[in-house]
Amino acid sequence: MILVPRQISLTRLRWLILGLLFFSTAINYVDRQALSVLLPTLRIDLKLTSEAYGTITMVFMLAYTVAQLGAGMLIDRIGIRRSFNVFVVGWSLSALAHALARGALSLGIFRGLLALTEAGNFPAGAKTVARWFPPHRRGMGMAVFDSGAALGAVLAPPLVALLALQFGWQAAFAGTALLGFVWLVAWLMIYDEPEHHAWLSPADRAVVLAEVGPAPQQSGTFFAALRGIIGTRAVWGMLATRMLATPVWWFYVFWLPDYLSKARGFSLKEIGFYGWIPYLAVDVGKLVGGMGSDRLLALGLGATFARKSVMVCGGLMMSAGLMVVGAATPVTALAWVCVATFGFGMWSANIYALHADIFPTQTLATAVGLTGMGSSLGGAAFTYIAGLLVDKAGYGPVLWIVGIVPLLACLTLVFGIGRIERLRETNSPQEH
Repeated sequence: MILVPRQISLTRLRWLILGLLFFSTAINYVDRQALSVLLPTLRIDLKLTSEAYGTITMVFMLAYTVAQLGAGMLIDRIGIRRSFNVFVVGWSLSALAHALARGALSLGIFRGLLALTEAGNFPAGAKTVARWFPPHRRGMGMAVFDSGAALGAVLAPPLVALLALQFGWQAAFAGTALLGFVWLVAWLMIYDEPEHHAWLSPADRAVVLAEVGPAPQQSGTFFAALRGIIGTRAVWGMLATRMLATPVWWFYVFWLPDYLSKARGFSLKEIGFYGWIPYLAVDVGKLVGGMGSDRLLALGLGATFARKSVMVCGGLMMSAGLMVVGAATPVTALAWVCVATFGFGMWSANIYALHADIFPTQTLATAVGLTGMGSSLGGAAFTYIAGLLVDKAGYGPVLWIVGIVPLLACLTLVFGIGRIERLRETNSPQEH
């Protein structure tokens, strides 16, 4: 139970919970982004090559791929509150361990541990939004929760660069790792399920339960939720769509600081000053995309049109990576990167809303974890390929790929997923 019972309005409580999700995602991304910001320094201190860095990021993505499905099933099995505790403590300790790295091998091990524990954030966050927000407000809710990723990417360059310049790169890893423990205190104080939350009045409790339904029964076995969705067209269509689209984001997360340094001549200080701008564009794109699709739903246009039309617009903007290749100046290149990341924001906010539109709450975290495996698998393959290409041919071929795959993702979204409609909830106790 939460520690300080008191009654507040449902609206205020929803925003408090959404704020927690926003900051958990931000911290998640600060911890994972720290390595890419410090890469120019670690190239010297730890003698990292681009190929070694590509391998390390591939290790992260493969571990993240494996962990997401298990994380989703764990969340559906033991609940949101308990599982979030495990994930945040785990990734904070793993991030702290990066300060002990002595070379590519140890750094790769610590990145793998970070990935295994960070994988729970998005399935847990998506399920939390579905438990507290009605369908016509979930686009906005998912957008705010998901936009914490961009805030983390915005904060990471100046924060990590400042810590590294003042105290050394080990202190940068340690300082950012401590943020998760601060967040955990707030989580334990504030979060509970709608049925049990001590801060809700009886009237507000009745409202939220009427909007989102009662809490799903936890699954009788660890694999029950997976069995309920594994044969559906929707889950495989979204897995393929995320496999194509999300590597674009992973490229800008893992490689943008190095691109600005190697291809555009930015110093570490300049990366700290300017490297956050494309991630701010992601945040704006998420809010525009989430509120835009919710607005179309409110006008009665249906989930299929509302979600997919906004996502296709975002996918077309993501292809701006093609324009980065021929940009005449560093400023122009950064501007086109911002267009691409804004488009990814529109896409990303709605991919989680699609999950909540289609999958019952009892299987939602498992569905997000399963499709997230596709996302991470695509990211792992692409980041490894990027490491090989950057050393041999520079960033040009990589940016061409980054510009083309969003177009393929749009085709998969439109034709692979089909009509957006909610799957039937299972009623058997063994399947809950």
